[in-house]
Amino acid sequence: AYVMPAHQYPTGIVMPVRRRQELLAWACGGEGRYLIEDDYDSEFRYKGKPIPALQGMDTAGRVIYIGTFSKSIAPAIRVGFLVLPPAMVAVYRQRAGFYASTVSRIDQNILYQFITEGHYERHLNRMRAVYKGKHDALLAGLRELEDRFEIRGEYAGLHVLLTHRGGLDEEELVRRAADLGVKVYGMSGYFIHPEHRCCPSTVLLGYASLTEDDIRLGTGLLREAWGA
Repeated sequence: AYVMPAHQYPTGIVMPVRRRQELLAWACGGEGRYLIEDDYDSEFRYKGKPIPALQGMDTAGRVIYIGTFSKSIAPAIRVGFLVLPPAMVAVYRQRAGFYASTVSRIDQNILYQFITEGHYERHLNRMRAVYKGKHDALLAGLRELEDRFEIRGEYAGLHVLLTHRGGLDEEELVRRAADLGVKVYGMSGYFIHPEHRCCPSTVLLGYASLTEDDIRLGTGLLREAWGA
């Protein structure tokens, strides 16, 4: 099972500890069952205590932990990683040992030193503060829309979801925003099967690459576009 418990994309859900325990019980309940835990932006949590990763709760070697530095450092670095259960290391070496990383050895060594010398942890603390400021500016700008929209997925990650309480068509929400120069994304575009595209009218707002001034400007335009 492939899961994103820290902050599921695109729903923004943070998986409760009880559900994580249920998944681990499922994985341990049959031969050959594994959980692939994609922990792509767990570094950015703005409220409450961090919830432990599935991999940290796993005592039976059933979780394959994967991550990336694309969100925490830069997409251009193109570095991801695997943390394998001990029993799978030999299998990995046998079946994928031939693979040569396309990332420069120099870049890999720089990243290694960046982590081991403590710079990465300090960088995360700085970026957490930067994104928290953007996150708070976004929520403040959306406050006037709370009577019309349910806001979800906040307090973690780099995007939030807005669901229209009156069921205004998703395409209409996207169009009205676009008419005023604001790009938002419809939730229905993330579903594979057409029959699943029946969720309430929901749009995603990302804020990672925007300044706080951009966010304040954008939320003001959204209030205008959506009639607040």
